[in-house]
Amino acid sequence: MTITVTKIETKWDAKKTHEISSQMFASIWLSAYEVLSKYGDKALEEFGTVARQHKLNYYKSLNIKTPVDLVRAIAETEHNVFGSQIEIHGDDKKASLKYLSCGMWEACEKMGKFTPEQEEKMGKACAESWTKIANEFGFNYEPKMEKDSYEMIFSIK
Repeated sequence: MTITVTKIETKWDAKKTHEISSQMFASIWLSAYEVLSKYGDKALEEFGTVARQHKLNYYKSLNIKTPVDLVRAIAETEHNVFGSQIEIHGDDKKASLKYLSCGMWEACEKMGKFTPEQEEKMGKACAESWTKIANEFGFNYEPKMEKDSYEMIFSIK
């Protein structure tokens, strides 16, 4: 089959774009996690440091000044890229982001079953990462895990 030069047009709706973006990102993340786990905690820690720095650079580029600026930026990114359903509230001193659903987490769950120990380790690493990011902005970070939701609370130190 031969095709001539063809410009590809967007045909996916937002839901499919979110689903595929989540699946692709989750497959890369899980692959890295699986391989790096073979090399021990030091390799996982280094990967987390590099990934966190990229995330931090992105949020710093948005000129974040307040906790509500940060939760809005996180929510918009997570929703627009992965389709996560999120509620935010707060003010310039304290703000909260609550995941009603997380596109990335759901994609990861579809690709592999985590042991309770793996889930706990990933949750701890996530909380540590957001704590360090919050510190870079002069904020405190408090995670709240519930059965069906995850809440991130940022406040001025």
